[in-house]
Amino acid sequence: MTKPHRSGSRVSGEAGIVLHTRAYRETSVIVSIFTLHHGRIAAVAKGARGGRRTNALQPFNTLSLSWTGRGAMVTLTGYESRTHPLLKGDAMAAAFYVVELVTRLVGEHESLPRIYAALEWSIESLSGGRPPMETVLRSFEKLLMAELGYGLDFAHDASTGLPVRADDGYRLDLERGFVSGPGSDAGAPESETYSGQVLLDIAADRYESVATRRAAKRIFRLALTAHLGPKPLTSRRLLFRGQR
Repeated sequence: MTKPHRSGSRVSGEAGIVLHTRAYRETSVIVSIFTLHHGRIAAVAKGARGGRRTNALQPFNTLSLSWTGRGAMVTLTGYESRTHPLLKGDAMAAAFYVVELVTRLVGEHESLPRIYAALEWSIESLSGGRPPMETVLRSFEKLLMAELGYGLDFAHDASTGLPVRADDGYRLDLERGFVSGPGSDAGAPESETYSGQVLLDIAADRYESVATRRAAKRIFRLALTAHLGPKPLTSRRLLFRGQR
C-alpha cells in the first residue's frame, strides 16, 4: 500500500476505516476514522450531509482520505470509498463490536498498522461469512491485546516458564497469565480451570472445538474488562440479542 503524502499540516492518500459518524451543525458530519499511519482521528466533513457522498462515510467503509490540520479535529479535504462491506444481523453486530473495541482502547493519533490490518480483515471476513464469526472475533481480540501491550501467553506456564501441557489444567491470573493448578478462591472468575489443549488451540488461533470457543470467549472477556473499565460495551448487547 502506498504511503500517504504529508506536507506540513496536510495529508493526502491515507487509508482509513470509518468507525462512526455523527451530525455536526446543519450540513456537516464529524467522522471517527482509524487510519493506517496516523491512528484514530476525528475529522469534520463539511457539507457532507444529505448528499450521495454521505454514503462513503458510513461505518465500516474503507476510504482514501485527505485532510488538513494537526489538532484534536482535522478537516477532510477529500475522501473516496474503497470498499463498502455488506453486513447484516449477527455480522453487523460483530462488526460494531470490533469497531467499539478500537474506539475504546486505541488512543488518538497512535499508529498501529497491525491493528488496522486486523480490523480491515475482520470486517471483510464478517461481510464474506468466512471464517466463522467466533473465529474472527477471538482472533481480533487476541491480536488487539497483544499489540496494545497486554496480550496473554497461551503457550507457557506463567509461574514456571515451561511450555503448556495439553493434559494439564491451568487458571488465569490476570496479572501474570496462565498458571498450572486450580485456583484458591472458587468464587473468583479467574479460578476457573482451562485445559492445556484449549490454551494451545487459542495460541494457534484454532477455534474448531466448542470447548475452545467457549473458553476463549470467557478468557478474552475477563481480560478485556480489566482494561475497558466499568462502562459496558453497547455492541455486546447487540451480539447477545442475536445469539439468544
